Amino acid sequence: MESDQSQWFVLTLLFLHQSCVSGSERFEVHGPAAPVFVFPGEDAVLPCYLSPDISAEDLQIGWFRGDYTAPVCLFRKRKYDHTAQSSAYRDRAGLFLQELHRGNVSLTLRDVRRSDHGRYSCFVESEQMDDEAVIDLGVRALGSQPSVSLHSAGGDQAQLLCRSEGWFPQPAVIWTDRDGNEVPSQPPTVDMDSQGLLSVSSYIPVKQESNIFSCLVRSALPEPDWGSQLHIPRDYFPPPSPSGWMVTLLITAAVTVAASVLLLIQWRRMDKEETQWESEIYYINAVNGIPVVQAEMDAVKRAPIPKSQWQWLCSSAGEGSPIPDLQWQWLCSAAAAVTLDPDTAHCGLSLSEDGKRVRWGERKSLSDNPHRFDLWPCVVSREAFTSGRHYWEVEVNRYWRIGVTRESAERKGRFSFSPQQGYWCLYFYHIVVFNVFSYPDFSALTDPETDLPLSLQPRKLGVCVDIEERKVSFYTVESRAHVYTFTDMVFPQGEKIYPVFWTEDSDKDLELLPAVSVEIKPVTDS
Repeated sequence: MESDQSQWFVLTLLFLHQSCVSGSERFEVHGPAAPVFVFPGEDAVLPCYLSPDISAEDLQIGWFRGDYTAPVCLFRKRKYDHTAQSSAYRDRAGLFLQELHRGNVSLTLRDVRRSDHGRYSCFVESEQMDDEAVIDLGVRALGSQPSVSLHSAGGDQAQLLCRSEGWFPQPAVIWTDRDGNEVPSQPPTVDMDSQGLLSVSSYIPVKQESNIFSCLVRSALPEPDWGSQLHIPRDYFPPPSPSGWMVTLLITAAVTVAASVLLLIQWRRMDKEETQWESEIYYINAVNGIPVVQAEMDAVKRAPIPKSQWQWLCSSAGEGSPIPDLQWQWLCSAAAAVTLDPDTAHCGLSLSEDGKRVRWGERKSLSDNPHRFDLWPCVVSREAFTSGRHYWEVEVNRYWRIGVTRESAERKGRFSFSPQQGYWCLYFYHIVVFNVFSYPDFSALTDPETDLPLSLQPRKLGVCVDIEERKVSFYTVESRAHVYTFTDMVFPQGEKIYPVFWTEDSDKDLELLPAVSVEIKPVTDS
């Protein structure tokens, strides 16, 4: 009897434990039933919370507006992910990070615009489940005080014009006489400005007799009606209003002149910078007007790139800036022949016999050694650099990390690809979010990661490391654009630096391209 009771007690505990575990993994997402109303320029909060109020810090939180490929706000891996974020919400949408542990996943939207009006989805996902709530944001704008003006049509007929600007949604326009009786009018004319706000214009005919008319513009919100009134003297009708085409012409002319002046200033500044660069390149290629001979050219190729060149190629050029031909020649003059070292390759990587191509494949049984990667699908080059400047190019695939590593960096087990661990790399991968959509993730593996513009996603990636300057830079070969530069390379003097490659693409190789050899041509006075 006691044995049966003990077994029943144990089974009960197991059932309760399983119920608690299952309950802790389940949640529901809730939002308000009524729309959230806000005026343009104000900040809005779209409430959304979990039930029960479990922590959302380790969950994926996405706010969307119809298009799941362009999130309003995306939070994953305990940080914001701006890679695919809609540009309309960049720097305006966010969460209450300090409230995530309470299950508060509400969205805050700064400086609300008319275009923000619409329906939003709050989507939360864990490894076990997901749920969604829908919240309506209503943007309402109360327009300007209506103005009433008199327009003579000749004879004893005239028109009263009532106009008000900056409304949303469209307001009602009501005319009344001095006794408060409604005066019939034509449907108002509605125009929309660049911000999506509405202007309404309404006319009523009047005769040449004394009267008082009122124009009321009524909002859909429970706000006071805005009205204006005009008293028409019996024997006074002002002359017709002058045409506005002359005012418009003058304003257009003024704007055109101002734009021309700004363009001229910008053109002169760019011309000055180009001239300055031409003089610097001339100094590099010739000394006191004498072209550099081949012997001196070889010495120049081995020397570190001058500081002024690095400042332009890596800093002032900025991400995506095209590099002029002479600077590109200087970069490529440090071309290095790089091959892959099979003794360092992860057992799941397949290398070509010439050491120029690598892809992910079936795992093989390989002899272990201290230099072989055993967890990450990586391989380094046979060649190592301890001085000088070196440049190589790689044709990339869909999943890769490419950069450099120091000899003393960890290669065994799970480690982070970060400068602190001795890795300076760029990263490209296709991220799957909420099992709904995927998007490319292009970043520099800093700590935390630095998102890079997808417009700079390369087909061929150029890498240049300068040991003395302790910098490594990346370029798109096809567009000759600067992508990113690491300036925090820390390693002991004389330690070997290796090119490193990571891939999980089983369909396409990472391919090392033939070394680029470019002659730096001297500048002549012609």
